[in-house]
Amino acid sequence: MRIFLAEDNEDNYLVVKSNLKKLKMPCELLWAKDGSIAIEMLSHEDKIDIFLVDIEMPKIGGVELAKWIRSQERFLHVPIVAVTASVFAEMKTMYLEKGFDYILEKPFSRKELLEMLQTSIHLS
Repeated sequence: MRIFLAEDNEDNYLVVKSNLKKLKMPCELLWAKDGSIAIEMLSHEDKIDIFLVDIEMPKIGGVELAKWIRSQERFLHVPIVAVTASVFAEMKTMYLEKGFDYILEKPFSRKELLEMLQTSIHLS
């Protein structure tokens, strides 16, 4: 499984990386520290199973990155998860309208991360 994480906070990256090691399947985590780096990296990638995208990032934010991802035919059906601390009902609705498939609220537990992965990409 290839997971792409766009997240400017290294501590959050380390949390995701640590939790993914608990999966009983091979997992590759690709990490971009902001949206512009993500776009540059993704220009050379074809196979991503899921995107975890922080909403608040420098240069290009998560909403703009999700819009770019959705504009790429090869990623059209790949789930995009908004990873955010902004979880007011109106914000959740806006994220879903802007191309995100799921919302993962910060701070999240390992259980929440793994349940979201199971739901979004149908892991067993």
